[in-house]
Amino acid sequence: MDLRHLHAFVAVAEEGTFTKAARRLHISQPPLSKQVRQLERELGTALFVRQRDGVELTRDGKMLLERAQAALTAFQEFEDFTKSVSSRVRPLRIGIGWGLWEAVERIRSHHEQRFPEMRVLAEDLCSERSTTRERRIDVAVTRPPVDDALYESEPLFDEQFVAILADAHPLASRKSIKLSELANEPLLMYDRCVGPGVYDKTLALFRAARVHPHVVGAQPPPYAHGAMMLVASRQGYYVGIASPFTQTHRVSGIAVVPLNEPDARLEVRIAWRQSETSRCVAEFVRSARAVFPWKAEASTSGAA
Repeated sequence: MDLRHLHAFVAVAEEGTFTKAARRLHISQPPLSKQVRQLERELGTALFVRQRDGVELTRDGKMLLERAQAALTAFQEFEDFTKSVSSRVRPLRIGIGWGLWEAVERIRSHHEQRFPEMRVLAEDLCSERSTTRERRIDVAVTRPPVDDALYESEPLFDEQFVAILADAHPLASRKSIKLSELANEPLLMYDRCVGPGVYDKTLALFRAARVHPHVVGAQPPPYAHGAMMLVASRQGYYVGIASPFTQTHRVSGIAVVPLNEPDARLEVRIAWRQSETSRCVAEFVRSARAVFPWKAEASTSGAA
């Protein structure tokens, strides 16, 4: 005897026919009939009297029905309890866009003070196959685009677009740079899948400035060591992003200079699934709001 037999017995008893019971259990009638016969053989007694328009419980069937219903209810309660326990101990999986570790660590540190027992795991969003839809991610700290049809999201802070140059470059000591000043130099560009939001906004800034850069494509992303070597050896420059909460490219041989262009900024957002009901996710989002309150307040004030 197993749960299938009890489910079959209770469904037939409550529906009054094998046809309706099979429909309720989403199985065909032959396996349902077989399960009932197996239970009857196991018990050594008939549970139903088969009639032309349905079935009727036997005396033994009536005696067993209440107990079978109670057994299934008890199992459902146990299953629900184990799910609630699992949700408390299951680690929270966070997707992190490139360079955003510092921001995530600030949130994680604050969240750990609130929930010391919570385990947090990180997933890298820096590759083509690492989208929030394809990987088992509960919440993401990322850059646009965020699919509003699938995810809720809120802004955390802004990043500034910057030029990443060799520190020996004539413009390296400037406080800011116009894109037109770099028009004759090779622009090193990575594949779009590495960071679609940064990639698209970079090209949009050039279009707005009416500058047609000499693009050298298929290069390593700006945070990679290979990229730093290209810049330091004066083979070109990158357009990247920086903020107090973003790992910058300020390393030996490299200069990072803000771009002096309109709207040369990009929002970093926290995102989670539209249908999300997990309390763990909701509390992590609250921790993010506590760590980065000014952006949320500014967004609310602007909407008002």
